[in-house]
Amino acid sequence: MKFNTYYAVLCGIILTMKSIIKRILILLVLGGIFMPVFAAGNKNQYIQVGSSPVKASASQFAKTVGTLKYGDEVIVVSVDNKWTNIKTLDGKITGWVPNASLTTKKLKIEVASQKKTSANAKEIALAGKGWDAGFEQILATDGSSYDYNSVDAIEGFAENDLSIIQFIKEGQLYMGEEK
Repeated sequence: MKFNTYYAVLCGIILTMKSIIKRILILLVLGGIFMPVFAAGNKNQYIQVGSSPVKASASQFAKTVGTLKYGDEVIVVSVDNKWTNIKTLDGKITGWVPNASLTTKKLKIEVASQKKTSANAKEIALAGKGWDAGFEQILATDGSSYDYNSVDAIEGFAENDLSIIQFIKEGQLYMGEEK
C-alpha cells in the first residue's frame, strides 16, 4: 500500500514538473521572439555619417522619405538584419536606415579654436581622416607633398538610385540585397 502511495505521489510530481517545464520553455521561446522588439524600442541613437537617406523599407533602392544629418538623434523602433527602423524625435520622419549609419554614442563636435559645437562638411571630412585643419596645415608645411584634393573630389561624387539600378542591371549583378 505504501509503495502505491509513493508511486502515485511521484507520478504527480513528475506530471507537475513536466507542466512547469513546458511553461518555462514557452516563456523562453516567446521571450526570444519578442525581446528584440522591446529591447530595440525607444532607444535613442545618433546618425554617425555625414548624411543618411531614410528609406520607406529596408532596401537600398526603396523610396527615400527623408534625409538625416550627422549627429541627428533618432528613436529606434526595431532592428532587422542590416537595417534599423527609426523615427525622428519630432516624429516627422519614419523609415529605415542602414545599421552602420547609427551609433549609441552621443555625437558632439567641438572645434576648440572656434569655440563652437557644430561643424561644416570640410571639418567633418577632416575628422574622418583623423585630423583637423591645424594638422592638415602642419602636413602642408613639413616639406612633403600631400595632395588630398583628389580624395576630397571623390568624396563629393554621388549617384542617384536610378543610375545605380541601371548599372546593376546592365552588369547583370544582383540588386545588392541579400537573398
